Amino acid sequence: MANIQETLDFTARLGQALSRYGAPAHRVEDVLCLLTRDLGIEGVFSATPSVLLMDIRSTDRHDIRIERIHKNEIDLTRLRQLDQLFNQVASGSMTPSEGLVALDRIIAAPPRFGKTHDFIAYGLTSACATPMFGGSFTDMVLGLTAGTAVALVSLLAPARLLVPLGGFSAALTVAVLAPLLPAVNLDAVTLSGVIVLVPGFTLTLGVSELVTHNITAGVSRLGAALITALSLSFGVLMGRTVGGSLVDLNTLMSSTPAPTWAAWLVLPVAVMTINVLFRAPVRQWGWIILTSGVTYGALQLASTVMNAELAVFIGGLTLGVTSNIYARVKDLPAAIIRMPGLLFLVPGSLSFLSIQAVMSGQTDQATVTAGQLTLVAISLVMGMVVAGSVMPPRKAL
Repeated sequence: MANIQETLDFTARLGQALSRYGAPAHRVEDVLCLLTRDLGIEGVFSATPSVLLMDIRSTDRHDIRIERIHKNEIDLTRLRQLDQLFNQVASGSMTPSEGLVALDRIIAAPPRFGKTHDFIAYGLTSACATPMFGGSFTDMVLGLTAGTAVALVSLLAPARLLVPLGGFSAALTVAVLAPLLPAVNLDAVTLSGVIVLVPGFTLTLGVSELVTHNITAGVSRLGAALITALSLSFGVLMGRTVGGSLVDLNTLMSSTPAPTWAAWLVLPVAVMTINVLFRAPVRQWGWIILTSGVTYGALQLASTVMNAELAVFIGGLTLGVTSNIYARVKDLPAAIIRMPGLLFLVPGSLSFLSIQAVMSGQTDQATVTAGQLTLVAISLVMGMVVAGSVMPPRKAL
């Protein structure tokens, strides 16, 4: 009986940890189903970003458990460690009681990168994103400054106020410093400044969970993405308004976009900063940079011959196939290289622009952008779904 109890405890703790560190609901359910099957018990699971429901049965007992998920973050190093732990317990090389001890060590371990690394990554990510949004080389300097302002807010402000205050500080910084440049693309620099706060990844996960029939989890994530986008748009609007009262933004000259090769030049740096923010295993950085480059290249090439929705489908298909090949070859979770690569495809900027247009009173533009957002998000997810059929991942994560 003690062994059964330890199995239940380990299953519950593993599910909590997977949900906390970035695994989507359907992946969590797949892992726990495989684990309980290999351990000789029957389990039915329903995962959401905030709650894990478990119905577990053995020959002599029946347990129903509800586990609360108190925090959600992306930590790909811990996700890899949890995958290895799952394999060890499921194969019998480690008992569930030993697994609980190892699980505690994984959760209690300090993060691979600290606040100083995050601070630098915020600024560099924004600088690298600027030419991808149509900014110039000089705009990258302002993007770096805006991203650094968001980084300061992340260090000083409560977590629940990071998004609105981050948006406010980035927009205010851009508005106040813009007259110092000969020309500036305000929208590109502002968007790049808040890019780490845009809920594109949450939005994409929500759509993918809906497609895989995890309705509760999908609706929950889409709701979270909506609230985040609203809070961010409110902060940006307030920052732009305050900045506009201090500086005449109407007299600013619009900058010329950087050439296409500029985005390729900053792409490796952008991937490395994303790896820091996602706590990606350092030994896998080369694979992540390669996969992100292939994905971005497929997206750009497809964009020259087809519309945005189909191009994103091709990008999602490319990312899905390459990440599944990686999972087969390296025997590691596909999520390690899929999650960073997704940031070059996710339509989070469209959700931000749509809500910002509503707040600015441009309802017609908001409607068009929201329609584009829906089509692009579905195209991306369908590309990933088709990739799973073309090249099955072999692993649950």
